[in-house]
Amino acid sequence: MARVALVNLASLPMPGNEPIFPIGLRCVQDALDLSGHQTRLIDFVEDPGAVDDLSWVAEPWDAIGFTVRNIDPIDISCDSHVEHYERFLSRVRAILDGHGRHPLLVGGGPGYSLFADQLLARLGFDVGVIGPGEQVMLDILAAPEEYRNLGKNITGRRYGGFMTEALRHPKSLMEVYTHFDGAMIGVETRRKTCYQGCVYCPYAYINGDNGGDLKPLELIADELRGIHAAGIRRVFFTDGIFNSELRYAKEVVRLLTELDLPGLTWSAYFTPKPFDDEFAELLAESKVEFVVISPDSLDDRVMKLLGKTFDTRHVDRCLERCRRHGIPARVNIVFGGPGEDRESVRNSIQYVNSKLEDGELVMHVGYRVLPHTGMSKQLAIPDDDLLAPTFYPFHPETFSWIMRDLDNRFMPPEALFNLMAARSSSKRMAKVPLPEHSHQSAPTEFPYLALSRQLPLA
Repeated sequence: MARVALVNLASLPMPGNEPIFPIGLRCVQDALDLSGHQTRLIDFVEDPGAVDDLSWVAEPWDAIGFTVRNIDPIDISCDSHVEHYERFLSRVRAILDGHGRHPLLVGGGPGYSLFADQLLARLGFDVGVIGPGEQVMLDILAAPEEYRNLGKNITGRRYGGFMTEALRHPKSLMEVYTHFDGAMIGVETRRKTCYQGCVYCPYAYINGDNGGDLKPLELIADELRGIHAAGIRRVFFTDGIFNSELRYAKEVVRLLTELDLPGLTWSAYFTPKPFDDEFAELLAESKVEFVVISPDSLDDRVMKLLGKTFDTRHVDRCLERCRRHGIPARVNIVFGGPGEDRESVRNSIQYVNSKLEDGELVMHVGYRVLPHTGMSKQLAIPDDDLLAPTFYPFHPETFSWIMRDLDNRFMPPEALFNLMAARSSSKRMAKVPLPEHSHQSAPTEFPYLALSRQLPLA
């Protein structure tokens, strides 16, 4: 059996980084523990001193796994995290060399999966994992020498334990994350690729090939009880779309009501359809904190270009049902997508001003272009160029249109400050000409792509 350190790089102190409980890494650790391996999870929220005191690196590990959750914070005004990962991994390798130790170095995580070919050598991994990591890590540890200096990425595959083993997190790790304001923990109820084809979304690629597994309710119940016992009172179901399969979603909501864990509330990403009256009634009884829907635009033409399978009529009906049953809602809007112009911005804002209540709007500007998405294919930009924060082209007056049209009740000081910071950052971005054919597949009258400074090569 192997001795394995699992390092949560997403917990490194970095500008713009907001550490989130390491669900994915815990899934891998749990799978390894169940198979008899000895593991230790290195989380810099739980152990801040471990960032500088790297004595743990020199322990006799057979393998060290590193998870990269985000490449950057997605916001226009933030820089990439990659340089921080590079510097940290350089320190780790220097200590290993100094002690004459050569554990297998493995990279993985959702952010890594998107840029695996760019990050493998850059971060100095022997092997990388694209997609779900449990089963492939078990495969690697069964024959580690086969993967030493391999210099390749391996696609993850289905892990049967997802359907048979309850995920029970260490209480000490959960308690550390309760110290954050509004502490929340993610819970996974299914492993199934999202059926929607949103042009900006990489979930289908990250999730990889899977069996469409729906976790048994008794396992979800065990996980929720453990979370509640650790003092966490907010849960977020991490499914791409919670109600993509409405019958199963209703079963999960009924479970939450039946468990009746004092003070526990929850939320998730929802789609406006399917969303019937029975579902709304169940949600109201289950202590749902809010329903998050992401039309991303409230202009039907732009919604279609974004790949949405619904339009504003479905948003209307969903919000009406939420209000009738007293369910708080959050509506995510991202200005600056394909086909966005003065008219579409005005249409979205007219909808917001006339139909949304205070606190319901969550607003951003600019779509981060990620590899393996419809948006990246439209723009025909090499994946290597997307490692630096890269945004879909949008009109420079978009910020002014928003500030001019949006009701003040949706523009508190913090939102206005963030909007102005994003506008300032967008002005400093490099401009890269679009491909000649792009006007057909990525409708926009603006011939430039906003692209921040390129990262230095390792």
